[in-house]
Formats: sequence, structure tokens, C-alpha cells
Amino acid sequence: MTALELIFHIGVIPMSIEQPCSVPSKSEIKRWLNQSSVLINGKKPKAEEEIEFPITELVFFPKSKTRRTTVI
Repeated sequence: MTALELIFHIGVIPMSIEQPCSVPSKSEIKRWLNQSSVLINGKKPKAEEEIEFPITELVFFPKSKTRRTTVI
């Protein structure tokens, strides 16, 4: 399973940055992954990288004080 597929499979994602108060598009999530804005198991995978299981940590925007979202 790729990083992009994992995020869609989990289904818990922060709101869109590009279109506030809406669900982010697949393209936007892909950009987050490719810009290292998502941390999975302590690593910053690109959108098409395979993810190792089990997932112990999922953090969106880990460097931001206001947007940081920890899922797992």
C-alpha cells in the first residue's frame, strides 16, 4: 500500500488548506506527501512510496505549531 492509499484508507485527514472548510482533494494530499508535510512511522514518505505496517504514528504538518494533527 502506498502512502497516498494509506491516507485515503484511514479516512481521517485535516481540512483543506487550498479550499478552507472542505475535504482536501487527492491532488492536495499528494502535494502534502511530496512536500514532506506528513510523517508516517517517523518517516516522510513520498506519495507513491510503499508503507511498512504496522502504522504506529501518523502526523500531518509536524513542524507547524497551529496545523499539526496527530492521528495515531
